[in-house]
Amino acid sequence: MIDLEHLKEKLQAKRTERDLISKQLNNLKYQNKTLKTQVIRKERALEFIKDIALKTQAQLEYHLSDMVSTGLNTVFDTEYNFKVLFEIKRGKTECGLWYEKDGNLVDPISMSGLGAADIAAFCLRCAGWSMTRQYRNTLVLDEPMTHLSLNHHERAGELIKMLSKELGLQIIMVTHSERFTNFADKIFEVKMKKRASKVKVLN
Repeated sequence: MIDLEHLKEKLQAKRTERDLISKQLNNLKYQNKTLKTQVIRKERALEFIKDIALKTQAQLEYHLSDMVSTGLNTVFDTEYNFKVLFEIKRGKTECGLWYEKDGNLVDPISMSGLGAADIAAFCLRCAGWSMTRQYRNTLVLDEPMTHLSLNHHERAGELIKMLSKELGLQIIMVTHSERFTNFADKIFEVKMKKRASKVKVLN
């Protein structure tokens, strides 16, 4: 004899199980759709960020390369092309600084010595400041041309004066070279006497 009540209970249990599975399936479908939407949005965001990064890098390459090349060619007779190149290595963006000669990239130190590196470093400082436009328009430099030969000091002084004027940047510079003082608006002579600094205004 068939127990109808028992069969009804089993049927009801199966229906309940089916409804639960159906609900879980709908939830999973919704989550899947939401995740796909998030993936698409993240991919678009990454593409946008990459595009902005590439444009920013291109602007940096041009701005830095142009200013440093101009500085080097102002001071030295040899024509310099300074290159700033961004490369992705081990998943990270690295910035390489190079001189270009006959289409080849050469390490700045090995090619030209520390004098040109001093000029390049100074121009990079100025370029970096000009891009950030910090609220302080003052750059303090301690013996920035230490390795530059004396016969290039006058041109280097002209470069410092030119960049200061063009950028609206006040440059306070400590130096032992009297040739640089010819381009200064104000000159302060500092001497140590009895363990105390004595400051004298020369102009």
